[in-house]
Amino acid sequence: MTKCKCCHIQFRWGEIFRKNNFYRPIKCRNCGCEHKIDFPSRMIVTSLSVIPFLIFGLVLSPFDNLLFTVIISLAIFESGMILTPFLVNYKPVRK
Repeated sequence: MTKCKCCHIQFRWGEIFRKNNFYRPIKCRNCGCEHKIDFPSRMIVTSLSVIPFLIFGLVLSPFDNLLFTVIISLAIFESGMILTPFLVNYKPVRK
């Protein structure tokens, strides 16, 4: 899990999870240092959530029922999103 580069306090899973959805910066709760997600981590978020969701929903869907396909696709999306806080990196914002 990512730590603050200024004071080395570990960010909480929920903080990172909420900010990953729209790539918003994270502010350290201890020192106030702001961190921004780096570009390779954006690709990790995309590859773990959106790409499997689209591949299953558009290409590999074995179900004739659209509702069931959407539910399974959303479950795949969420399972990918749950893993992203452990794999992404943030860097401090220089002002």
